Parts: sequence; C-alpha cells; structure tokens
Amino acid sequence: MPHMPIAKLRAQDITGTYWTPPTEATMAEIHPLLMAIMIMMPNYQGWSLYSANAYDMASGGPLGYFDIAVDPATKRACGYFNAVGSSIVMRKPVWFQCAGDASDVVQAFYDVVREAGHVD
Repeated sequence: MPHMPIAKLRAQDITGTYWTPPTEATMAEIHPLLMAIMIMMPNYQGWSLYSANAYDMASGGPLGYFDIAVDPATKRACGYFNAVGSSIVMRKPVWFQCAGDASDVVQAFYDVVREAGHVD
C-alpha cells in the first residue's frame, strides 16, 4: 500500500460543536425553564444535574451551554440549550432517553439539539 500524506485540516473544513466536560450543577445554576420542570417532578432531589459550555469548532467562539437533568432510575433526561446573546434557540426543554455517564448524557443531548437544528 503506498504511503499517503496526511491532509492538513483547513479552518474552513472544521465545522461543528464541541463542549467542555460536563460538571455537576445545582438547581440554582440551571436554566429557569429547566428548573421549573424539575420542581414539578416527584423525587427530583434524586436526579443528577449537569452543565457543559458549548463552542463553535471553526471559530472557537462560545455558542451557549447545555443544562441537563437526568433521572438515573428511568434513564430519562430533560435538557435545555441556552444560546449566547439574546437569541432564544429553544422555547422549552426537551425530553430524551439516555444511558451511561455524564459525557454520554451530554452527547445524547447534543444529538437531540443538532437534529432539531439548534447547533451544527
């Protein structure tokens, strides 16, 4: 097999979204719309809350942040993407199924918001 040079990526070839490792959040730190849903849930105190900052790969600029609440018993989660600036991206938090650790949960939420067209 001939040796092929590894192509260098150009800035215009890099697209998409990346995020920081998820951190545990408190009820006071999550978006108010997600908080409103959480306090309506029975046993919400047993849920895990996570936040991760989202960035644009091409520019490195901030896009916003993901706030996610996970019910470990049912593996259901509810998340909200809050965009940087005043533009409202999501009208309400979305529910989705998830499994795995906090990184897997953020990946599942990213897949949901990407499918909805909120991020690249």
